[in-house]
Amino acid sequence: MSESTYERSAFDATRTKVGQTNYNKFFDNTTGKWERLSGSGAPQFIVCGVSGSIAIPVSAIIDPLQNRLFVTNIPYTYDISEGNVSGHTPWSKIGYNPALVANTEADLWSNAGVYTFPSGASQMQVLSTSTADTGIMLFSGSSTSGSKTTLVDTGQNFSTVETGDCVILDKSMDGGRTPEWGYVTAVATTTLTVGGGFSSAGSGLSRNYYVVDKNATNRSGSQAVRIEYLDSNYAQKYEIVILSGSTAMNTVNTDLFRINSFRVIAAGSYTKATGNNVVRQVTGVVTGSFITSGYTRARNVQYTVPLGKTLYITSFSCAYGFTDTTAKPHYCRMYSKANAENLTGLNTLDIFYPYTEVVVSNNTVFIEHNCPTKLPAKTDIKVSAIADAAGIATIAIRGWLE
Repeated sequence: MSESTYERSAFDATRTKVGQTNYNKFFDNTTGKWERLSGSGAPQFIVCGVSGSIAIPVSAIIDPLQNRLFVTNIPYTYDISEGNVSGHTPWSKIGYNPALVANTEADLWSNAGVYTFPSGASQMQVLSTSTADTGIMLFSGSSTSGSKTTLVDTGQNFSTVETGDCVILDKSMDGGRTPEWGYVTAVATTTLTVGGGFSSAGSGLSRNYYVVDKNATNRSGSQAVRIEYLDSNYAQKYEIVILSGSTAMNTVNTDLFRINSFRVIAAGSYTKATGNNVVRQVTGVVTGSFITSGYTRARNVQYTVPLGKTLYITSFSCAYGFTDTTAKPHYCRMYSKANAENLTGLNTLDIFYPYTEVVVSNNTVFIEHNCPTKLPAKTDIKVSAIADAAGIATIAIRGWLE
């Protein structure tokens, strides 16, 4: 790309045009005008540049966190996925309702029916409908040494541990540390090697640990689950719970308010949940999340934007299938909604507004948002459906958090 064709297409805060200020400006070769970058804080980008007679799309991003100009010729969202845009992470949620009832509104989550967001933070519990979903602890304690791929306890003899067993660290945010897990690849008397590293790239040094037996007899299903949740201040937190079949295992933490993720992180030979895994309030009144038997994660589209974050939704893909065998066609109306008024962004508590809405008839609909939907921190999100005949529905929404 020559200087003559590229000149002034990049950001140039020192250039001015008569009658205009020179702050945060760039010259757009496409329009032939000086333009201002609006907003502050978040990275900004434009498309610019030509090479000979061939137009080349180039995203030029000002990254305020690193105070640098980043130029790329791939879509902005691709750069987010590749970790090239600091402070941004890919985001996605899936939902599934296995039992829509005709002419009755329901939310897209595996437990079917309407999802109720908890009214306050509380202790919760996890249980299964199958005794095969049980984690048997071989060892627990505090490590005396370790690294990103090892855990050492000089007071233990790990000789009964086998490769594939799961090592859990600080399962309830012990000492304020993020819970992690990894899988044993080699065993020595006092040392466990986790060749793939721990889940958040942490160290095995000075951690509370639990070793779960993958090959425990009659324990082929889910053995431990990870809960990602928000407390009453909407701060993001985590807890790992080791299961005990149909016996409810209470969380150590008592500040669970919004459940954003619920998934299996340790399992026996079946490698997934044998029964339905549930996280619910200890009173049993409100179910926070639900993993269907035969799966490894909750298919619950409900989500709440954490404190200090903004969610941008870029796509919406949904499908509906009906069980009626007659020739009559049936339809399902599906719509995303959030408790943020879409003109002001005001949090409206238990009042939800629709954002994207489609009608599906035994097929799939995909919508890409050319202008992403912006949802501020503390916003509750869900997707609801109502069909004229019994059936199933599924949803996937994607975007990024910053």
